[in-house]
Amino acid sequence: MIDTHCHIDLYDEPLRIAAVAEKLKVSTIAVTYLPSHYELACQHLKGFHYIRPSLGLHPHSVNEHQKEISLFLRHIETAECVGEVGLDFSGLHKESKLAQQRSFEIVVSRIGKARKCVTVHSRGAEDAVLTALQNGGAGPVIFHWFSGSKSQLGRVLDAGHLISINTAMSSTSKWDELIGYVPQSAILTETDGPFVKLRGRPAIPSDVQHVMEWLAEKWKISPKEADQRVMQNADRLTALTAIK
Repeated sequence: MIDTHCHIDLYDEPLRIAAVAEKLKVSTIAVTYLPSHYELACQHLKGFHYIRPSLGLHPHSVNEHQKEISLFLRHIETAECVGEVGLDFSGLHKESKLAQQRSFEIVVSRIGKARKCVTVHSRGAEDAVLTALQNGGAGPVIFHWFSGSKSQLGRVLDAGHLISINTAMSSTSKWDELIGYVPQSAILTETDGPFVKLRGRPAIPSDVQHVMEWLAEKWKISPKEADQRVMQNADRLTALTAIK
């Protein structure tokens, strides 16, 4: 199993969550909000085989970007994974649109020149994220918790990017329909824990099993076969990045 987007550092007991995922052999990308958080993740997760720290510059932390961008540039060459990065033009976040775009341009300019596994945030900014990636020659990337329209989804897929599905998405009528338009080869799984809740508690990496069961039902195959197909997708992405 693979969880391509989990905020390990934001759980009440992050090392316990990481240890459970490690024991169950759930490959987990531990996304962060800022490069300073990534540095801490690298320290605390050292020695874990299945948990990979990810270098983040989250759009919700845009006020911190200016003082953290030098750290991002310092670590971008050695980081295996990049995320959470992207744009968010929803609600009050659209007020920082220009600042977000300046930061994301820097991110894209660097990931476009390196082979990285990248997970992006695109809420309310799907077209802008896609355009920035195209202009920067970056990709393929993973669009995390995609919430755009069917036509926007089509453009993302046409550009060769992947979609990661969590339990919150799989419980909606919107994704009951949209999943039929996404090639099986473009699907990955995530939890977005601890933000996503499952049965009243924060989702943990092993909860991607519930997404797998939903995919199996939609694809009319067994959960084991669904897991194999998702892992094949992850392997193909791995072949295009620096992850070993």
